[in-house]
Amino acid sequence: MKAGALAAGLLALAALAAPRIADRARDAATDMLIQAVPRPPDGATPVVIVAVDAAALAEQGAWPWPRATLARLVAGVAATQPAAIALDVALPDPAPGDAALAGAIAAGPVVQAVLAGADPPPPGPGVVLIGAPNLVRLPALPGVAAPAVGSAPTGFAGLPGAVVRAAPMLLRAEPDGVIPGLAVAALARALDAPALILRAGQLQIGDVGLDLPEDGLLRLHPAAAAVPVIPAAAVLAGAPAAAVLRGRLVVVGVTAPGAAVLRPSVLGPFTASAVVQGEAAAQLAAGWVPLRAPGGVAGGALAALLVGALAAALVRWRTAPGLVGAALLAVGWVGVAMAALRLGPVLVDPLLPAAAALLGGAVEAASSALRLAREKARLAARFAHRLPTGVVEQLLAMPEAERLKPERRRVAVVMTDLAGFSAMVRNGEPQAVVAALNDYLAGVEQAATLERLIGDSVLAVFGAPVAMPDHAARALVAARAVDAFAEDFRCRPAAVALGFGETRIGVSAGEVLVGEMGGARLTWTVCGDAANIAARLQELGKTVGLRALVAGIDDPSLPPPLGVFALRGVGDVVVRPLDVSGHGAT
Repeated sequence: MKAGALAAGLLALAALAAPRIADRARDAATDMLIQAVPRPPDGATPVVIVAVDAAALAEQGAWPWPRATLARLVAGVAATQPAAIALDVALPDPAPGDAALAGAIAAGPVVQAVLAGADPPPPGPGVVLIGAPNLVRLPALPGVAAPAVGSAPTGFAGLPGAVVRAAPMLLRAEPDGVIPGLAVAALARALDAPALILRAGQLQIGDVGLDLPEDGLLRLHPAAAAVPVIPAAAVLAGAPAAAVLRGRLVVVGVTAPGAAVLRPSVLGPFTASAVVQGEAAAQLAAGWVPLRAPGGVAGGALAALLVGALAAALVRWRTAPGLVGAALLAVGWVGVAMAALRLGPVLVDPLLPAAAALLGGAVEAASSALRLAREKARLAARFAHRLPTGVVEQLLAMPEAERLKPERRRVAVVMTDLAGFSAMVRNGEPQAVVAALNDYLAGVEQAATLERLIGDSVLAVFGAPVAMPDHAARALVAARAVDAFAEDFRCRPAAVALGFGETRIGVSAGEVLVGEMGGARLTWTVCGDAANIAARLQELGKTVGLRALVAGIDDPSLPPPLGVFALRGVGDVVVRPLDVSGHGAT
């Protein structure tokens, strides 16, 4: 799991080293999460938007309207007895009709919007600080553009970011003041709260207590049903809107394309400020303030490392199921983030840990594939000429810890010896001897899977390193095939010229120790009585005049036993002849 865990760790370190890039990616992923998991419904929303839309402009003229027209709109809303009116229209400069507008503002529970500027903050809901809360991370303003009309409380209506994801709850006003956002100021007016009380992490508005994010920004999380919108033209025409607006917090603003600045947001690709402020006010009224999960970026990086390492461990355990597990971890993490948002509301980074799970699993799978390829090449180099077709693949299919581990195994061993080999080496032409021996051994290899060549002798093992239930039967078939080939080979002219003798064969079955042995030069081999008996049987064959002898195998194809023989280093053994066809024993 080292490669996958390392990849996940590098991803986590990259997020820590490039926090801005990580934040942008996290914000984009959180946007999709928020759109997929709407805020829980909380009954009838206490917020309504009165929108100056395209129809209102067609009826009343282009924006900006005369102050007298705007005064009629504010007065029309105020006449319905709303709980508060958030006038999301900045009025920093005097203009004709200000007196009428000032009168309409004074007659209603109005909160005016202000934007950034150089003026000191105008009157608004006072903010009482208790316990010296930390304000360092609140957005800072050098000042505001104070309204030129009326003296109603104000709230900051600016919205941060190229994509609007949040509305300000509180801001720092230089040098040491605190300004509420428009939605917070409007909620305070609706609750008749004379002041806001700020404690560490908590904002009290009348009887409503709200969590306050460290950056003072309310992450927008709309409900499935949008805040209702009433056309401004209906209010100006005196249409019966009183039942819709009475007792509610009303946001008045411009939504008409060309008159309002429409910006991308989590609410849609073209969103007016009045819509954002209305949704923010509804969210605050519901007490729904999403907070980042504890730990911040470092916590997310740690979660990514742990999830990525777990995914890598799963893939290392079993590649295919592990990859499925890594994908499920990624999906599961996104599910955790969705549940935390819906139930919390807590903002858990849905991207970094999920990406770490996929990356850790994929890198570990690639590392495992590379390791498997190297292991296959290593095993093929060691066993390709010793094991039947497909056995190397069977070894690779085993868990790595199970391959070639030392163990006791029931096997069948075939040992061969070429009679007269010493004399042939002593008397024959070296090139002719080597060429004939190579041809001979190649034929024997075709007849029986080889484990080891010892000069002219061959050791073949059936049942290890991969278990074979029919190892004894395989050994008998191989021994007969070796005998048939050897007898045919020694009749060839080149073999006759060199004096090739017969091939004596010993076949034995029993328990042996298998494993890699050899000190600094490890090789896989077998040790035990079965191997020793096979060697002694091919020696005994010369004494009894038979080419092939068998012990430890009870097979119906074998002739009756020759008798019990005392074999050197082994003891008494029941020996059977191996029926070989085509030639008699010499």
